[in-house]
Amino acid sequence: MLHHIAAVGGSLAKRYIEVVEVNDPNSNPGGSRPPASGDEAVIALLPLAVYYTAHTVFPTLAMIEDPNPPPGYTPVPLDTQEDSAPSGEFEVVEANPKPITSSLHATHRLLWTWRREGYFQGLGCALITVFCTVVLAAFITVYTFLPHFVGSFIATVLLTQLSTVWVHIVITPPSARPWYSRILPFRYVFKATALPLLAHWAASVAAIEIPRLLAFILGLPVNLDQNSDSNSDSPSDPNMDLPLSMLLLKGIPVAALTILLYLFAVIPTQVILVRVQASLLPPTEDAIVPFDRSFKGKLDPAVLGGGSETFLTMRDALTTFGREGWSRLVKMYLKVFGVTVAFHMVVMATFALESGIIYSIYWLTTPRQ
Repeated sequence: MLHHIAAVGGSLAKRYIEVVEVNDPNSNPGGSRPPASGDEAVIALLPLAVYYTAHTVFPTLAMIEDPNPPPGYTPVPLDTQEDSAPSGEFEVVEANPKPITSSLHATHRLLWTWRREGYFQGLGCALITVFCTVVLAAFITVYTFLPHFVGSFIATVLLTQLSTVWVHIVITPPSARPWYSRILPFRYVFKATALPLLAHWAASVAAIEIPRLLAFILGLPVNLDQNSDSNSDSPSDPNMDLPLSMLLLKGIPVAALTILLYLFAVIPTQVILVRVQASLLPPTEDAIVPFDRSFKGKLDPAVLGGGSETFLTMRDALTTFGREGWSRLVKMYLKVFGVTVAFHMVVMATFALESGIIYSIYWLTTPRQ
């Protein structure tokens, strides 16, 4: 099955590179062959596009897109003139026959409307959020003697404004405003996101610890106490003497349980969290994908004449994301997985080729006695 996934991923990755070169006006001026510097820029940005844009931005857009656009929504044009820079404003164009995020190609074209500014928007905010979370979690863990995963949760809650503004940056057109000027009041954001954050944290911890416990029960070489010096990794541990076939056989239920927990616990709680955070989007901002601010009538937000402090509940965030949305999101994750596998295979093949060339040169140039 892996070779089928790799084949699909290779096709997707090749198509992605071709689309980037076609849509980038600097990569093929006047129909001539692009300069080497442009190719090097694409290669340098490709890992960032895979690990940041494809893994985080694409799914976030899929989690909030409504397959039935609200009446007042006018989509972003996916085709732009080569000689005109995108203004970032919405224009009335013919509606797409299917959701934008149902296709990696269409999602890429949407973000590439603003070129690299749109493709990697929110990256700075994401890096700052991760850095602040790691530092604050370490500080809490050291000075309160709490377990690290508890300190990480507390830090995430205290910095919920940053993760919320990241969602707002990702789902809206690029803006000249600095990201920190878009941060909402802490009390409002905390009130809306505290429970979704708790649910997502609990699901994430369970998706790690429950498979580890199962692996320990099955006799796999796993140390449940990561902070203690255990002999489970020593050569004398009988679990380490298991044949490879037995390790793989026992690893199947562990891997299956991990996948099930991510599919039915981690991803659903992440969908809830993102949709709750998206419901906090200020009325002065518009989303780049079809976005129903009322969430099928569950909200009466300020943009529709409602109150200034309205947000989606966890239950409504889950029930308003229909079967079509789940199917589209799962398919996107599978496609992104295929692209990731293909990217890793290309990287490994490149290193193997370079190593072979270096070894061949060394073998040919070394004098023999």
